[in-house]
Amino acid sequence: MPDKKTYEWDFDLFEKTWSLRGRPCPDCVNESNWRAWRQYLSRLISKHLCADTMQTKEFQEELEAVRRDKEERLAHQKKLDEAAEVRRRRSCMERPKIDYVPKGLYIDLEEAYAKYFQQVVTFFPNDKDDFMYMLRLLERWEKKSIPAVLAKGRPDAAYAIAMGLCEHLPLLIFRDDIRDYLNEYKLRIGKLIYASFAALVDSVAAWNNEEKREEVFTYIFTHLSQFDDFKRVQNNIQMLAPSKKFTGEPVKIEREMNDEEERAAREAERRRLEKERQILETEKEAKSLIPLNKDYEQKIFNRRNVDWDCYSIWQLMLEENKNIEKLLAVGEYQAAALMFLQLTKSMCRHFVIDRHWEYFDDMYSPEYAIRDLTEEFEKLAKEGKLPEDVNVYLHEAWKEIEEMESCTDYGVPRGALPF
Repeated sequence: MPDKKTYEWDFDLFEKTWSLRGRPCPDCVNESNWRAWRQYLSRLISKHLCADTMQTKEFQEELEAVRRDKEERLAHQKKLDEAAEVRRRRSCMERPKIDYVPKGLYIDLEEAYAKYFQQVVTFFPNDKDDFMYMLRLLERWEKKSIPAVLAKGRPDAAYAIAMGLCEHLPLLIFRDDIRDYLNEYKLRIGKLIYASFAALVDSVAAWNNEEKREEVFTYIFTHLSQFDDFKRVQNNIQMLAPSKKFTGEPVKIEREMNDEEERAAREAERRRLEKERQILETEKEAKSLIPLNKDYEQKIFNRRNVDWDCYSIWQLMLEENKNIEKLLAVGEYQAAALMFLQLTKSMCRHFVIDRHWEYFDDMYSPEYAIRDLTEEFEKLAKEGKLPEDVNVYLHEAWKEIEEMESCTDYGVPRGALPF
């Protein structure tokens, strides 16, 4: 409790303090008398807070209640700890969902399910409860999982589960380290053996798979010797053998791709689309009025030059602007027009390919280099120095620029030629 000298009591605090005792503050305590109650209770507590009080029957009963409560809490915590330890020990035996079917177009289902059975039949039980947990886990596959996956239209998965049970049960019943448990629950294990073979026959029938029917028929008669200690079960299983051939096609199985296959499919689709894009681009390039300039592609618009605001690309473009302006100065208008359009086309291509929009906020610097050149051509056109054939070429070729994704989707470059 805070220092009495600095602690300011009020009625709300008094109520809260009393409520901590496990009961609400009674109505008889209010704003007008709570100080009197506090003083009265303080004197009363001081009076009873002594060694003599400990000898009273009431105090001894409370002391005993506290002791019992502590013992009960310790006993409860012990149970929780023991249960947690049991769960930890048994956690090596996984429990997938009842209708679990491993994904994969080419997955070996028998192999995929086998790991779960192997975990169970090789587990070492500490006591009978552990053994019963093992047995119930195996029964769960036969009683619940097989019907559940059949309901999902996956008789192939039901067949794989049943085959897994039939193959792994001998590993359980041959264990000498748990012989006492096996003998005690022999009847129940015998029922599980029969039920597993019955599920194997039912699943292959639901699948209507003639090839698997033959395998099951052969499997039954070649593996029954593993259950010689279960003579009656052996005889009943022999009667299950599916000797009648199936007619018609097997039930169509629709498998789902697993994560790895989905990634591979997405990558294959990406490569296909990229190949198609390259083919279309090659065909379009062959008809283009603006053939790509390899030097621009490799030296100016190289991905390594991409930085914030695409500043490095802009600087390289400005250097090329000087070369184009020199051509204009000596009257090489067609060559200059071609280089101007090639520079523009490469900028538009790489704006999309290299996602230039991720590298600037408000100002896309390379576009200013193109605008500078546009102004140079506009000036020549207004002065009447730009030949008509070059003017026509610029406007016809600019239509290709306007059809590029950077222009239609992102507005780069802005607007049409101003002359």
